[in-house]
Amino acid sequence: MSPTGRVKWDRRHQGELPGKPEPFVIEMLPRLPRGLALDVAAGRGRHSLLLARAGMRVIAVDYSIAGIRVLLDAARSEGLVVSPVVADMTGFPFGQERFDVILNVNFLERGLLPDFKRALKVGGALLFDTFLIDEAREGHLRNPLHLLGHGELRALLDGLDIVEYREGLTIYGDPTRAEPPSPRAWRASALAFRRR
Repeated sequence: MSPTGRVKWDRRHQGELPGKPEPFVIEMLPRLPRGLALDVAAGRGRHSLLLARAGMRVIAVDYSIAGIRVLLDAARSEGLVVSPVVADMTGFPFGQERFDVILNVNFLERGLLPDFKRALKVGGALLFDTFLIDEAREGHLRNPLHLLGHGELRALLDGLDIVEYREGLTIYGDPTRAEPPSPRAWRASALAFRRR
């Protein structure tokens, strides 16, 4: 990522709170093994904090210095074990059979999937949750490089044991409320394990 990209992300994260975790991550949390977790493109750490509260040791990686600072402050205030790393994910040293959990939310770098698979311990879980191509019609993302095609996530997870897989429109909050309308997004979500 370029220095200009870092400035953009630092501005976005500056002065913000970590935020709420994605519903799919909260739902899958009880199914995740405990141990060492990697939060990919962690931002302000909303998921890193969730994992740490569940008893995991977390390595949170993001390119934004401001985002990592927000996460570090929040983790310290709660006494949580989170190791923040400022890095571009494409140059991160994943290692082999290192992590019990890898969490990838709202980030898409297709070339990292082989690294994720190698970095998972046997029995480790990859939780992946990001936007579908349909989001380009009505959402904030438009670039197809950052959007998954239909069925693409399943193909990218080839070689892992997929135990939960969803694609489609996700409605947050109470969809029966008329005012204000519930936020919504087109998402692809999966929980997969490395069995061998």
